[in-house]
Amino acid sequence: MIKAIFFKIFNGKWSAPFFISSVGIFCWIWMLILPVNKIIWNLCFITPIMVALGYIILGISKIFKKRFKEGLVQVVLSVVFMFITAVFFTVLLPKSPYKEYKGDIYNPNNVKVDMPLKLSFSDEKPLFKVDKPEVILYDYNQPGTYKYQVFLNKIEKGTVYLKMFDLTTNRILSEKEIAKDTKVKVENPSDELKEFPLSKQFNVQEGDWGDYYGSRVEVWFKPEDASQPERKLLVKNYVIQGW
Repeated sequence: MIKAIFFKIFNGKWSAPFFISSVGIFCWIWMLILPVNKIIWNLCFITPIMVALGYIILGISKIFKKRFKEGLVQVVLSVVFMFITAVFFTVLLPKSPYKEYKGDIYNPNNVKVDMPLKLSFSDEKPLFKVDKPEVILYDYNQPGTYKYQVFLNKIEKGTVYLKMFDLTTNRILSEKEIAKDTKVKVENPSDELKEFPLSKQFNVQEGDWGDYYGSRVEVWFKPEDASQPERKLLVKNYVIQGW
């Protein structure tokens, strides 16, 4: 009985707009009135999209079964209402578990710490001036997710990567994952600074959204010449949060 009702809802001619909208509104209300953590936040964003994709796949299967008109209508309606739901969530964004930094990290040695710069979804970077070798950390997509880039001169061919440490305890953070995900090829023998491309995104697993703490970001260099040892190039302190 339940299986038949479920199949009828998902396979009906005109159920796509109603069901996609209903799931989207339910998730939006949940995020609006109930306590939200990062798991619920991500689930409520992903669920309407997955429902819409399910309808699109079913619509395509109908087209292959030669139910062209019915399948095409289902695909078009699913795409349209998935877009409407996405706009709805963007314009009327409910409360977020993301907490803004209030300058209250534990910093017993009173060392200088910087905030990561904001990076758009299209990787558009803010304007800034660099006049020496530098590592820039960027907030990306979600709390605890970052990208970075380096500005270097007088460097032979090789690969840079990051090591990150808790500024208070000196514990290394997500060692294997960060070392793997932050690799960037570099080479610039000249005295002029060169801007190297953004890294892939990477996550700091330690901590949670809104739990800010100081970190020491180290840029390490591995020469292409295997006979040469790895060496540390840059160090900079940043305020971060876990993913």
